[in-house]
Amino acid sequence: MSTFRSAAQEIVKELSVSEKAKLLSQIVWETTDIEKIHPSLRGFLLADGPAGIRRLKEYFDEDIYNTKPSTCYPSPSTFASSWDRDLIFALGEHMGLEARQEGVDTMLAPAVNIRRSPLGGRNFEYYSEDPYLTGELATEFIKGIQKEGVGACLKHFAANNQETRRMNINAEIDEETLHEIYLAAFEKPVKEGKPRMIMAAYNQINGEHCASNEKLLDFLRKEWNYEGVVVTDCYAAHDLAKGIRHGLTLQMPGEKEERIIAQIRELLDKGEITEEELDQAVVRNVEFALEAADNRIGQCSYDREAHHCFAGKIAEESMVLLKNDQHLLPLEKTAKILVTGELAVRPRFQGGGSSHVNPWKLEIPLEEIRKQSARADYLQGYKTSAGEKENQRLLSEVLAAAENYDAVVVFAGLPDLTESEGYDRITLELPKEQNRLIGELVKKNGNVCVVLSNGSVVEMPWRNQIPAILEAYLGGEAGASAAARILFGEVNPSGKLTETFPLAQKDHPSYLYFPGDRKRVVYGEGKFVGYRHYTALDKPAAFPFGHGLSYTEFVYESGGALFDREKNCVRMTLENTGSRKGKEIVQVYVQRKTEGESPMPRKLAGFTKIELEPGECRKVQIPLSEKNFYCYKKEIHGWKLQAGEYEIMIGSSVSDIRLRESVFISGETEKAERDHTLGDLIRIEGMYEKLEKAFTGHEVSLGFLKMTQDEDPLKAVSMGSLMTFETLKRTDPTLTDSEIEKILLDMNGK
Repeated sequence: MSTFRSAAQEIVKELSVSEKAKLLSQIVWETTDIEKIHPSLRGFLLADGPAGIRRLKEYFDEDIYNTKPSTCYPSPSTFASSWDRDLIFALGEHMGLEARQEGVDTMLAPAVNIRRSPLGGRNFEYYSEDPYLTGELATEFIKGIQKEGVGACLKHFAANNQETRRMNINAEIDEETLHEIYLAAFEKPVKEGKPRMIMAAYNQINGEHCASNEKLLDFLRKEWNYEGVVVTDCYAAHDLAKGIRHGLTLQMPGEKEERIIAQIRELLDKGEITEEELDQAVVRNVEFALEAADNRIGQCSYDREAHHCFAGKIAEESMVLLKNDQHLLPLEKTAKILVTGELAVRPRFQGGGSSHVNPWKLEIPLEEIRKQSARADYLQGYKTSAGEKENQRLLSEVLAAAENYDAVVVFAGLPDLTESEGYDRITLELPKEQNRLIGELVKKNGNVCVVLSNGSVVEMPWRNQIPAILEAYLGGEAGASAAARILFGEVNPSGKLTETFPLAQKDHPSYLYFPGDRKRVVYGEGKFVGYRHYTALDKPAAFPFGHGLSYTEFVYESGGALFDREKNCVRMTLENTGSRKGKEIVQVYVQRKTEGESPMPRKLAGFTKIELEPGECRKVQIPLSEKNFYCYKKEIHGWKLQAGEYEIMIGSSVSDIRLRESVFISGETEKAERDHTLGDLIRIEGMYEKLEKAFTGHEVSLGFLKMTQDEDPLKAVSMGSLMTFETLKRTDPTLTDSEIEKILLDMNGK
């Protein structure tokens, strides 16, 4: 509870029901002279901001792109690929300074929904397909931005994993998957980041809209003890009464004063809410406004050029070198280079929708390459809006010239508005004119490098023929210089993928379920989202989760036991054996090995980004959360330690594992139950001996127990191991219900 809570409570005591009702609406706070309601109140201003400030020039402007110029930072899908907690914290600080100059009190960011499907239209705005990585980075962003006195709004709570029918779609998710994947991404940002605001998603989860979802809101308020404002997405207060009862506080943008007053009075008259519940909602909004006013500390200004350069640094740290055969990259500055592709002169640098930023200073890739090399020529190669005849002419020009160059750099990617809030993609394919250009070029010149500009996954049918691929993602206003510096070796690439690039769209685990029908989408893949699916099936991917190359080489060494259970950390040594300074992202994965049960998913458990000089060797210690050894159990509606054997894996990607170690995690001994099979029971340490003692005097049951150890699998597996207490009593006349209960009490130590 903040220091402003008691002041907010005193203010609310003085308000009439009508005045309280008005304060449930964002539009009232931002467009009304709020001091007329109470002299201690000041309004507040919210603005979009996952990749920079989208500050409308006029509040009611219907043109969402008519915004004030701001630094356009790389998209979240880009900067998350840095895997750099400190960098993301600094990004929050930079955006906080800009928000203060523009008078913005809270930025509607970060967005931490899981990239469940590569077709998600808003994937560029989300961090990862992995909840742990998402939560770690989003927490730092929140801490950074709120350090500057500007609030963060964590969104969209929860399971807003598609844009198709997002306002009404019912996401059907089993309880364990909901907690282990989709809510897990929010947990650390809520508990440790402590955002001043959380935005409820549009969609339904298991039949209830998120802004009035009793289970979801109660979990947020009671289990995670969240005390801040909960706001709807635009126009999404479908059941205002239920929302208020369970912790909703603010409608966005809300409704006119007369209408919201009438609604609240009607709800009070019908007894659907109490005035105490209304007060609880309004108090949080008033507390939020008081804190926002207190954080407006004098005038604030920032160095736009410095922020532009910082945007470039983020892009440099985040771009992913997917492939570099024969060490084509970095390019020599004296080499004769052909640059081709429309995106080299008309860059794609951000996604569409509410995260769109009017960039302060947009760089052009061709211009930045020419700053690196005086011998760079340009031919367009393709034009997205042109017809077949025009594109054939442009292609022919490039093919005729390609053999005369030491290397060819192709700028390819998805056109503007292919990825946007409001709709999903229908394919992972690049435009056909781009694929044709790349496929034909490599036949003329083997030294082709493709630079991709896209917010999320694309298919690359030519990937096996092309020696070098740089995934530049959506690099923001300074992404062009970042790409050029990487291409020519001034920067050693260090980004790694936060999502799996499949060989084909149909390979993805969500393929059969996304985006659902008119009313519902079934999360049929369960916990096996993204890389969890690929590793469980040992299924090849074009580029796996965590993959990213460097211009140097790193060697992983153990030097002893990897895992320290007492301190819950892994230890190893990393050495840079190459000739360049570089950064490596060391990743730790954990997987429970089960016998007689369905496979458990491999999951990211820890990571760190380390910079080493050539020849430098450093000891690395990475802490692991105890929660890596827990599973969410629907039977108890909570988390439970899962004792058993685990494999600890350390590697450069989820598929490039360098070090492994098996460990046994002890925990509460599983209790014997009537419906347990003997096969399940004897897997529990010491249970065979307990059963052997318990079956003294029950010769038939003892015989079945001993049968589980028979060399004949027909006896051991298909007979002895399948028997339960319920089936034993039907063949053993000495084993009555009362005897079974006595045995269970003795075995379970009661």
